[in-house]
Amino acid sequence: MDREVRGVDELVRSEAVRERRGALRRRIETAGITVHDILCCEDRTVFVGPGYEERHTVVLTRSGGYLRRIAGEEFFVDPTGGYLTRPGDEHHVAHPVGPGDRSTEILIGEQLFADRFDGRPSDRRLSVTGTTDLHHRTLLAAARRGADPFELAERLHRLLDLVATSAGHWRTDTTARPSTARVHGDLVRDTCAALATGIPALRLSLEELARVVGVSPHHLSRVFRSVTGTTLTRYRNELRVRGVLHAIEEGEGSLRTLSYAYGFADQAHLTRTCRSHTGQVPSAVRSLLADRA
Repeated sequence: MDREVRGVDELVRSEAVRERRGALRRRIETAGITVHDILCCEDRTVFVGPGYEERHTVVLTRSGGYLRRIAGEEFFVDPTGGYLTRPGDEHHVAHPVGPGDRSTEILIGEQLFADRFDGRPSDRRLSVTGTTDLHHRTLLAAARRGADPFELAERLHRLLDLVATSAGHWRTDTTARPSTARVHGDLVRDTCAALATGIPALRLSLEELARVVGVSPHHLSRVFRSVTGTTLTRYRNELRVRGVLHAIEEGEGSLRTLSYAYGFADQAHLTRTCRSHTGQVPSAVRSLLADRA
């Protein structure tokens, strides 16, 4: 078997065979802020809970996807975003695409949370740009390399500043009736969940993806942009780039293999798309995310 094809097959299998054990590892503790790296083991497709939040938290997702219901607000979380919680929040979680999602949980104090997130839209969802996501991942890489607490604290405050600018996720479609808006919201949620299943889904054509969620390509494209304010093409590219970043973090060294696996025309196409979304080319990203300087 061709070496490149073997590499692609291994990536696809790694997406399909999810970790069944959970893990929580403390990565950073500085200036009253604690950062945990979370690998979720929960595999139930229906909502589990309730649980009740005890701290102010900012959670950013790095791979996979899951449903969250916080204080009555339900939304799908994937590597393009995250969410906020406050003490006393009732929360539930469901995993319609299976376990194995990976997230970063940042526990912060009340004043730090208020300075950055209070007074903003009440929506608990966060959108995370490619630039912010790369800063998030380089922060964790610096922690793995053993960077000193001063540097980690500075990087962490910068990350929180970047995240705060995007508090409040998708715009509301005010042109639709409430019943229509709910149907459109469900369609977008189902589309996000379908794409979050991994590499095979990210290689689907628009027509194939539309068949998965049961609508026409035109309707899917129009509704997705109406609800989210962005095109389905850009959202899919965001997910593909995040998948590449996560694979690089996990040690995948062949950019050619990643280009093919995630459906890019060639390595140059991957390079252009990665630079457009993160400001960096993949070879530079590989250096930034290395466990050793």
